[in-house]
Amino acid sequence: MPIKPQRIFQEINNVFDDETRFVTAIGLYQIASGQFQRVNHPRHYLVCGQAGPLGWEIPACIGAKLAEPEREVVAVVGDLSFQFLIEELAVAAQHRVGFVMVLLNNAYLGLIRQAEMGYSMDFQVQTSFSNRNALEIGDYGVDHVRAVEAFGGVALRVSDPKEFAQALQKARALVREHSVPVVVEVITERVTNIAMRPEIDQVKEFEPIDDRPLPAELKEAVETTTLVGTH
Repeated sequence: MPIKPQRIFQEINNVFDDETRFVTAIGLYQIASGQFQRVNHPRHYLVCGQAGPLGWEIPACIGAKLAEPEREVVAVVGDLSFQFLIEELAVAAQHRVGFVMVLLNNAYLGLIRQAEMGYSMDFQVQTSFSNRNALEIGDYGVDHVRAVEAFGGVALRVSDPKEFAQALQKARALVREHSVPVVVEVITERVTNIAMRPEIDQVKEFEPIDDRPLPAELKEAVETTTLVGTH
């Protein structure tokens, strides 16, 4: 049962508190993260500035954790970016630098795939294949669980949305116990388009929009925030 990215970020918001340091780089997963993740303080959402450095997440997590060892560090990463500098997991394991990585695996270069839609293309952007050593993951290609373990980390794989929140809690406990990177690989649906456009009035939503009225308490909170922001 592949999981939608929106569900992933909902659970991340529910599990981690306001003092968590989040790390992410560049890709469709980062754009989704920027839209759906809840971050309430400055310098708690560490991104690469859209410079395009795939593989940035693992080294950035190491730096963030060493800078503030008492804080929980959590990365959001796509499958290809994760593979770019996966060997840096060994550095973190060697020096006992523990953090959680939420790995969204859709076996696709999602941002490039979505950009190609305007040209009716789907060209050389899939990373899927049937791995003879990991038949249980179907066409999702690389066995990230075994790869993480090979570099000294711990890995969990989730394909049922009902199990994801529990997996996050287990990952947190494993980080505290072992002080090594713990990767939660989430098998997502292959294709999810995330809302974007060059201008705010041109944004296209690909998912159904919930137009239900805001509950009274939320409406009051929004109005209060708006009033405060005008002064």
